[in-house]
Amino acid sequence: MGAGGPVAVLINGQPYRATATETPTEGSTEEWVIINLTADTHPIHLHLVTFQLVSRQPFQATKYTTDWLKLNAPYAPPFPEAVTPKTLDPTPYYQGKAILPTLTESTWKDTIQMNPGEVTTIRVRFTAQDGSAFPFDPTSGPGYVWHCHIIDHEDN
Repeated sequence: MGAGGPVAVLINGQPYRATATETPTEGSTEEWVIINLTADTHPIHLHLVTFQLVSRQPFQATKYTTDWLKLNAPYAPPFPEAVTPKTLDPTPYYQGKAILPTLTESTWKDTIQMNPGEVTTIRVRFTAQDGSAFPFDPTSGPGYVWHCHIIDHEDN
């Protein structure tokens, strides 16, 4: 953060050009847990695949952020490229019950709103929409890109 707001938009404290931290296998299904520590709702988009919302979970974002920064000290975002941030389990920071998908959110998606102060869990199917293999290697660049669809964040 800077005096006028964010000076960089990062995922896991790392810039877009950092080494990929998600390396799915074609044909697999994974559950991704995405933690939103910002004050903004982010429309998160995954390329090439579809996914389903499993749940949203309110949590103590400020306490989690403080503990995550302590865990990763002496480094701070943006982390040097040679440093992979340590992960912190969000479960102890959960508040209340998980919020299940509404009827309009229970279908297959390629973009979904990830709200501030929530942990969003999605189930991602790494195949073409019809379940068949891709006619190309989806693991070679750019491959399974994921990003926020807010223009300033995409440009970052």
